[in-house]
Amino acid sequence: MQKETVVATVRATLALSETYHSILASRVARARSDERDSSEWAAESDRPTKRERDERQELEEKHDDLPERTEAAWRYVDDILAESGVRWNAIFIETVEQVIRQHFRQIGLPENEAPSIRLTDTSRGSWMMEAAITFGGTVGGLYGTLKAFSELDTIADGLEKTKKRITDELKKKFDKAVPERIEQHLPGCGSLLPLPGPQSNGPVFISCTIDARPLRALTPDKIKSHSIHLAVGVSRSSLTVENLGDKDIESLRIGLFASRAQKHSWSYAEAYERSVTRLSGRQTISLSLESFKDQRSRSELEIPNTGVVYVDCWLQDNSGIYLFNFLLEP
Repeated sequence: MQKETVVATVRATLALSETYHSILASRVARARSDERDSSEWAAESDRPTKRERDERQELEEKHDDLPERTEAAWRYVDDILAESGVRWNAIFIETVEQVIRQHFRQIGLPENEAPSIRLTDTSRGSWMMEAAITFGGTVGGLYGTLKAFSELDTIADGLEKTKKRITDELKKKFDKAVPERIEQHLPGCGSLLPLPGPQSNGPVFISCTIDARPLRALTPDKIKSHSIHLAVGVSRSSLTVENLGDKDIESLRIGLFASRAQKHSWSYAEAYERSVTRLSGRQTISLSLESFKDQRSRSELEIPNTGVVYVDCWLQDNSGIYLFNFLLEP
């Protein structure tokens, strides 16, 4: 899988405006109330008259004396909104991708190097969506690519300013898509009442944020490297160590394990050890195995003169620890 680098996160919340939500919930509640009226009266003569139904409706609208019914209707509307989440996600990704790609085209980035938009999270409440703006490749490579066009802080500033355009585009699309999708699933919505008063806000509310801090934090790859050039040889009586590099190796610790069976794990505290203060560049030293001591008993290392013996040697300098494995045959 190609490595990707996240440069920013876009989050958006889709919610029904309070006025539109109230109208939808009212229609749902009224439809359910009518259904109950129809089921409660067995005979036609028992049904309430139109005047009685109008009086009841007027009373309910004035006093809202059915809070449980109203809350249930609101929850029903919210559920319908959430059930269309896949559709809302698609509109969100399409819109964000269009705006963000245009932003990077304007700073001169070729189309084939434009970022991708990946949905990372959704959750109900209203309907909340989150997407990552990503580029393929390593941090260091991306830093070099973007730096060739502009300073990263300048690009990040421009990216964050796309928030208004993304919000406006989402608002325009959701104002059309949400009523089309939601009203067909709601009872009693065959002829929705028009939204009362001047409707500058429309049926939905959109909030959007863009976090471009990852882009501002991009830096060239800082590679810390260390190499050790050693040749190690062991016999039943001595160990030789050669520094193949030109730089001195300071404070070199050496440990040895010897056993009849091959080891797959080691406790370094059980090794026979000794230290070399300095191993100069291109220097070779030969060390007697008797000079390696058990750190607890101070006994010397002894390797049998016959039979198969597995010898494991570790060396440690100021930058790391290195392990060599040997098989001494009869």
